[in-house]
Amino acid sequence: MIQFLKHHFHWQHGIIGLLLLVQLPYTSEAQVSLPAFVDSAMMNNAEAASINIKLQQYDLQDQMISAILRSPKMYLSSDFLFAPYFNNNGKPVDTSPTDKAIGYDVGITNGGLYSALFNVDVPVLKGAEVTHRKVQNDLAKTKLKIRLKTIRAELQQAIGVMYFDALSKQAIVMNNLGNAALLNQEFEVIKQLTKRGMYRISDYKLMQLELQTNSVTLNSSINDLNLAIRQLKAACGIQNDKIEELTSPYMEMKDPVTKTSLFVQSYRQDSLIAVANQKIFDDQYRPQINVFANSGLNSTSIPSIDRHVGLSAGLHLSYTLFDGHQKKINEQQQMLAIDEASTQKELKLLQVKTKVNAYSQNISKTREELQKQREIQQKYKNLLNLYSDELQQAQISVIDYIAYLKKYSNVNLAVAQKEIKLKKLINEYNYWNH
Repeated sequence: MIQFLKHHFHWQHGIIGLLLLVQLPYTSEAQVSLPAFVDSAMMNNAEAASINIKLQQYDLQDQMISAILRSPKMYLSSDFLFAPYFNNNGKPVDTSPTDKAIGYDVGITNGGLYSALFNVDVPVLKGAEVTHRKVQNDLAKTKLKIRLKTIRAELQQAIGVMYFDALSKQAIVMNNLGNAALLNQEFEVIKQLTKRGMYRISDYKLMQLELQTNSVTLNSSINDLNLAIRQLKAACGIQNDKIEELTSPYMEMKDPVTKTSLFVQSYRQDSLIAVANQKIFDDQYRPQINVFANSGLNSTSIPSIDRHVGLSAGLHLSYTLFDGHQKKINEQQQMLAIDEASTQKELKLLQVKTKVNAYSQNISKTREELQKQREIQQKYKNLLNLYSDELQQAQISVIDYIAYLKKYSNVNLAVAQKEIKLKKLINEYNYWNH
């Protein structure tokens, strides 16, 4: 049973004061807003965290591209090949062959029987490929950044739904608190008038029973609100279970999107990536040139090996003449990817436009309904004063007063819920208007 303090207060003094009066388990810490919940959800989103790491990996990939395609490669190499000759001038095993010796041809070793070399390879004419790969890398990073923006928009929409649902339950609690305050206030009046014989004992008992009923309803609404806030916090990755008052955010409709919609930016990136992939694939059909040099020991025979120290340099050139039509097939694949991205873009744009128009119309109708309900609410508020005066003068029955109070409560709750619905619709409109 909720115990009210024995003094009068107006139900519109605010939810914080009312919550303190009824000793609800709310904290007195800073209020929690919708942006704060969205920020927390973004911070605790697994996909967003993964994307941030991938963006760092792509930054390193830029350096890797230059390191692979432009930087000289320096390395050490060593080879030892034992290729003996048999039956050579009467020697069973020898390494200096004559025409009658039995063994591999000397030319097969190509100067690499015994070697210890320092090598340098320098790729040449890789500027275009470096540019194409970095463009591909930048496009991949841009697509990830677009996905980050999309995740935040999706969280704004999804968390907004949960937030406004919780805010709706908070409005029910607030309305029930207001009813309890009015009933408690009039109960004291009925109590005094009953003692004077102006009301029957049954009227006093009825008012007392109504207070008890309202207490049960209030407790139930508080439990619903507590559950909604805990679920909201769980969805945002907030681990504390403190129940704080939710603030009603100011919601303003975004201006219509004049640039490319966020929802189709990724499809544009897909088309650009397909073009970049085609250019990278075509790079292999350019002349491939490598300049190489080495220095050290390189000998095909052990005698006088100490004098076989020198250096060499050369140029390696390759050019593809025929590849089984791979280039043509790849072009067709990339064109299909571009066509798919274009089709998906048009379909998404149609969906976005339809959603924006639908929510815009719904918002306009809801605003008109809200204005009418507010006018009715004001009339009920003015009439409440008359009912209170008549009750205090025993001119109306307690049953009539309670019946009116329920209507008054329903009107107030309807206005509060309509205000929340309007903000919820604006949140949806803004989501589709990215």
